[in-house]
Amino acid sequence: MKKILNVSEMKQVRGGAVPSSYCREGEKLYTCSTSWMSGTVTQGSVCATSASAAQTAVSKVHMNQDVIRDEVAVVCY
Repeated sequence: MKKILNVSEMKQVRGGAVPSSYCREGEKLYTCSTSWMSGTVTQGSVCATSASAAQTAVSKVHMNQDVIRDEVAVVCY
C-alpha cells in the first residue's frame, strides 16, 4: 500500500524524481505541478515508474475528484 504524505513530509520533498522509502521498489518520487483554468498552480508528489506514469496518476485523481475539466496541464519531474 502506498503511503500518503502528511504536510510535514511534503515540505521535505524537493523537485526531481528521487528514490524514496515512501515508494515501492522500482518507483521514484516525482514532483508534479497542475495548472488550473483559474490560473492557479498546485504541486504535489507521487510515486511512479516514470514521469508520464506520474502524470497519468495525477490526472486519474483529478478525474475521481470530478475536477478534470478544470485541469489545463500536469507536468511531473
